[in-house]
Amino acid sequence: MGRATVRHLKWFVPTLIAITVAFGFFYTTAGAASNYQVEIDKTNNKLHLYKNGELKQTYPVATGRTEELTPEGTFTMVVKINKPGWKNIPGGDPNNPLGEKWLGLSVNGDNGRTYGIHGTNKPESIGTHASSGCVRMKKEDLIELYNTIPEGTPVWIHKGASTGKWSGDPSFAVQPTQGKVKVTVNLANVRTGPSIGAFIIQQEKTGVILELTGFVKDWYQVKLENGKIGYIHNSTVTKVSGQTGNSPVASFTPKSGTIVTTESVVNIRSTPSLSAPIVQKVQQGTKITLTGENKDWFRVQLTTGYTAYVHKSVAKLATPSTPAQPQMVTVTVNLANIRNAPSQKATIIMRVAKGTKLEKTGTNGEWFIVKLKDGRTGFIHNSVAQ
Repeated sequence: MGRATVRHLKWFVPTLIAITVAFGFFYTTAGAASNYQVEIDKTNNKLHLYKNGELKQTYPVATGRTEELTPEGTFTMVVKINKPGWKNIPGGDPNNPLGEKWLGLSVNGDNGRTYGIHGTNKPESIGTHASSGCVRMKKEDLIELYNTIPEGTPVWIHKGASTGKWSGDPSFAVQPTQGKVKVTVNLANVRTGPSIGAFIIQQEKTGVILELTGFVKDWYQVKLENGKIGYIHNSTVTKVSGQTGNSPVASFTPKSGTIVTTESVVNIRSTPSLSAPIVQKVQQGTKITLTGENKDWFRVQLTTGYTAYVHKSVAKLATPSTPAQPQMVTVTVNLANIRNAPSQKATIIMRVAKGTKLEKTGTNGEWFIVKLKDGRTGFIHNSVAQ
């Protein structure tokens, strides 16, 4: 069993850049999609590691001294650093508060050098609320995690007890895809992770063709000639004509209702592909809200409000019943923000006026999950609606 910690390190950016040459970096030969997910439960200070939707390991960790210090939401782990330096203390020094490893998280699009999962020179703090925002782990647990998960792994941080299911936003994981991309700028950087804070593996000249293996947000995952996996920003490449690229998440007809799973164990996936990461496994007879379908897949809304996909071979439409009246919540402040995730730092997708009624489809902690008129799902805090 192990431990983990997250801390807020504004002074960390120049320090880590400076140690890049001294300590090197790691990059992976792993396949296209990350089939690992991490859950961090701030209430009980536990880090849960999942693989293909199944819980594999639980580690004790330390999180922020106060609730607001450790960010909540789903983030992508974008950079791994061996023996990170801290201020004037070199990496590997017993007095270094970051310990042996740094797993940097991209929080709201930053470069993975402010919040991270790292070690500690105060092992007695593990299991408590002690950090300035990051997640601390015991040395041997951190090394085990560092050696297991690749860049591109999604990390879901929340307060509240774990249910044994990873319930973060699947879009923060690397999604599998196929095709080729062509470099459109001279000396485009290929990096170890999907962030400008990740290390540069090599640079590619204009016109170079790269094999596409995955994508996450604004980054493509590519396979290099030496078999290594790297990441290149989508602003520096273009799809080669005739290649499909992204998974066909847009080719769905909107539907409403419920599906019910028909096999003993059913995989819920992040995109409509049998090679996509499994975000949850559910038992036979589980009912899930339907939002769309195509020839082979159901598009569903999880209880957390996020979108995922179930193959039609393992589920069917539930028998229609008398539709219940939709639950509504009413905005109680002059102008309320609707966000794309249950976090005060998540992107605002709409602002609504006092008195606006919204269809409530569920809850996620202190947040109402609401269905917008255009079919999108949003999150509104329960302090501004009732």
